[in-house]
This record gives sequence, C-alpha cells and structure tokens, in this order.
Amino acid sequence: MITVNEALKKILMNVDDLNHETVNLNSSLGRVASHDVKSNLNLPQNNLSSMDGYAIKYKDAIVINNNPSSIVGESSAGKPFEGNLGKSECIKISTGAVLPINADCIILKEKAIIKDSKIVSCNQNLKKNKYIRFKGLNIKIGDIIIKKNTKITTRDIGITASTNQRNIKAYKKPIISVLSTGNELSTVGQKLNRSQIISSNSFMLQSLINSLGGKCNDLGIARDDQNSLKNKILKSKGSDILLTTGGISIGDHDLVKSTLIDLGLKVVFWKIAMRPGKPILYGKLKKMSVLCFPGNPVSTFVSSIIYLIPLINKLQNISYKTPIKEAIISKDMERNDEREDYIRAKLSFLKNNEIIAEPFPKQDSSMTKILANSQGLIIRKRFANAIKAGSKVLVIPFVHINQSL
Repeated sequence: MITVNEALKKILMNVDDLNHETVNLNSSLGRVASHDVKSNLNLPQNNLSSMDGYAIKYKDAIVINNNPSSIVGESSAGKPFEGNLGKSECIKISTGAVLPINADCIILKEKAIIKDSKIVSCNQNLKKNKYIRFKGLNIKIGDIIIKKNTKITTRDIGITASTNQRNIKAYKKPIISVLSTGNELSTVGQKLNRSQIISSNSFMLQSLINSLGGKCNDLGIARDDQNSLKNKILKSKGSDILLTTGGISIGDHDLVKSTLIDLGLKVVFWKIAMRPGKPILYGKLKKMSVLCFPGNPVSTFVSSIIYLIPLINKLQNISYKTPIKEAIISKDMERNDEREDYIRAKLSFLKNNEIIAEPFPKQDSSMTKILANSQGLIIRKRFANAIKAGSKVLVIPFVHINQSL
C-alpha cells in the first residue's frame, strides 16, 4: 500500500492539459480562462463628469465672480456637447456625460448662481480636475481584466462585457465518465427486491462533477461480469477521466481491475493506506485517467474529496489544495494503525475562529446518514498516538471546499 500523499502525487503528475475553446460570455460562468483577457477599450472612453453641474475651463472658473460665463450648451449621458469651449463659456453637464476637450473644471449645480443663461457667481472651493473621471481611469486598452487560469465569476463576466467583448477563450470542460458496478444495484425509481440497493454514487458524483465545472457522462450500472463491464467501459471513449465505483477489492466478483487490464489499462497503483478507501486503483487507459473507488458511498465520497476534486481542478489548471484546518477534539481518541483515517465529525465554528470537532461514535463506511450529518472529516495520520479531549487535530471542513458539499 502507498500513502495518501504518494497516491495524490502520482495522480496529479499524470494529467494532460485540456484544449481550449471559445465560449460565449453568457455561458462562461464557472469556466476557466485559458488565456489572459485584455481590454479592447479605455474605460471611460472619454473624460466624464462625476457630478451634475457645469463644465468650464479652470482659468475662467476662478474669475467667474468678476467675469460671468455664458452657458452655451449641454452634455448629457449619451448626448455629448460637440465642440470646444470659448473664452468665458461653459456648458450644463450631467453625471456621466462627456466633457468638452478643453474643460478641466466642474462647478456643482447647487453651487452656481445663474442669471440670464450665465453663471454670475459660485460658492465653491474650485479645484482643477476635481469631479472629473479621466479617460482610462477604470481600465486602459491592453489591461488584463481576467488572468489566465482564473475561474470566471459574475464580476469577470460584467467587466468583460463592459469592454465590448462577447466571447472568452476557456479550457474545455473535463469529461468524466461515471460507471457504477454491482449485481445488487438498481436505479432510482425502480422497485427493489430484498437483495438490491439503490445506485446512489452516480447521483452524488454527477452533482460534484457539475459543481466543479466538469461534464458528467453517466454510463449507468455494469453487472459483475466482464462482458457487461467491457461494454460500459468502452462507452467512456473520449473522456478525460473514467471513474468507477465498486468491484475493485479482492472478492470473487470484483472484476473491474482485471477487465480494465484486459482493455489495456496501465496500472499506476492499487491500494492506499487509508480508511475508508483502501482498495483504490489508479491508472491510464491510453490518455484517459482511470480512478476506481470502492462501492460504499462513504468511501466514494471521502475518495472524491482527497483525489477527484484535486484531479478535476488540475485538469482545468486551477491551483487547488485541500483545505485543512486545526481544530480541538471533543473526545479522547485511541492510537491509530497503519492506515490514515478520515473520520466523519460534527464541526462547531466558534467566534474566536476556533473549531470544535466531535467525531461520530460509529464510522462504518456504509452509514450514509452519518455522512449527511457531518460538517467535515478529522484526519488521523498513520500511527498517530492516542490523544485526550481538548487536544488539537487536523480537519477538512466541507464548507471550505465547496458550498455544494
């Protein structure tokens, strides 16, 4: 058995870069930019007023009490004043409107005294260039507005649209084929006999994959025979990852490994010193990464946290590291054995940023209700010593990974 860290390192070092494609801005949320996105425009494109008032030359404004300025026009948003200001001339201007080229001062509307279409005086501490938003103040042509390998947010979409760009170059969505295996599995909605269980892993995995920006190809359920497995696996052609659940241990009906090898799988490793999730297999089928998880939903979930999430992020060139925090354990814990433990726990987040971790007393990997009621996982390293309540431990809070968890 290899360690968790060794397994993760081997998985991530065998990742091929995805190609990129042009994506419409309306469809780009959550995608990852494959190139820097640069502005095509200066924003604003012209000098604008940030206040309602009057645009004037500063040299005329400072003598306005002795030499009134004539109001010769107006500039409003979308309807600029055409031309330059002459001596002792000004225009009425609205917030966001374009200034005449030679205007460099704004007299506020409420500070101006108007008589016979002239400003005859103003009660304002006049300053040159005050209340002016200069061309390129926000963004200049060529500025990077989205950096390469950034996951695109609603704010990124807004700023890109403001620079008059309709499309973004993004990495293609990683395609992950999911195959559930087992004679005992039945699909949701079907009537069960006493030997059957619902295939819930595919639903959990599909929702996780979608939340991470991947595209899930659900291959359905394969029975515990090589023909059924081969037929399903061959349908994963063109995927970036094949993800199987079940049939990967050493039982007489665990045929996933041998079937994959018959199809050309090059095994990188099989079995990891962890609990739950020991019989995980990873390999390459031509260019496709193949991850085989145990069938128990808890094992599948924990394995996904440790391996699948980092792999999908790596495929999209997203810098990612599983968030691990320090917490205070609420109960005594025994010495651990040779397998790294991932223990389901309730996490309480205190106002002083402390976390209290309370492990559930039962940790059987079939108990999905406990998983559903957990807020995170306690990590117990291999051969960790026994500890008392109040000691510090490491935890993985689900909320720090993905709000969907």
